[in-house]
Amino acid sequence: GETTAKTAERSYTTMLAEDLGDKLEPELKRKLDAICKNSQKMGVLIDDLLNFSRLSRQTLRPSSLNLGSMAEDIIRELRRTRPERTIDLHAPPLPAALADPATMRQVLVNLLSNAVKYAKDEGTIRIELGGRNAGAMNAYWVRDEGVGFDMRYVDKIFGVFQRLHGDEFEGTGVGLAIVDRIVAKHGGEVRAEGEPGKGACFHFTLPAVTSPPTEREETH
Repeated sequence: GETTAKTAERSYTTMLAEDLGDKLEPELKRKLDAICKNSQKMGVLIDDLLNFSRLSRQTLRPSSLNLGSMAEDIIRELRRTRPERTIDLHAPPLPAALADPATMRQVLVNLLSNAVKYAKDEGTIRIELGGRNAGAMNAYWVRDEGVGFDMRYVDKIFGVFQRLHGDEFEGTGVGLAIVDRIVAKHGGEVRAEGEPGKGACFHFTLPAVTSPPTEREETH
């Protein structure tokens, strides 16, 4: 399949570079490096698109979910990938969501990793995960202090292949589309707010965990 093909392409280009070693002229080495880099990007894109397509068939298994605890685990992983930066997550106690743990982890991974990726070049990376009950649904948000985006393009932000920043930031343009699809499968909605140079905030809603009925309520 596609994954096998991309692995082979990376392997052959890597072996070619190793075999030729110092024999490569600088321009040929640059071109070979570009092939390796682009094949890796294609592999990531294929994985993201397969992920996106599977979501329409994936069965949700909702349970009471602590998004704050899940976010802390994800931030610990992100700190390991960016040891040169200080990442500070502010996540006060949040209302429990009735949601599928596997897919919601993907939502938080995408939103939190975006907040880290689009952080400004210097200073602590500060991220806020907030939430409140709004009746049958809970409202949550992930807010950052990064490069932000222009609200003129907000309608494009959750579309496949849509990227609001140039090649200085890695990405396939599928991550936020995955967030939108997962939240929609839960019956929720996603929206975004941003301003260039002043950060972004992604809001999403999920079903609230309702208390079990009391004995008196069950008799009515």
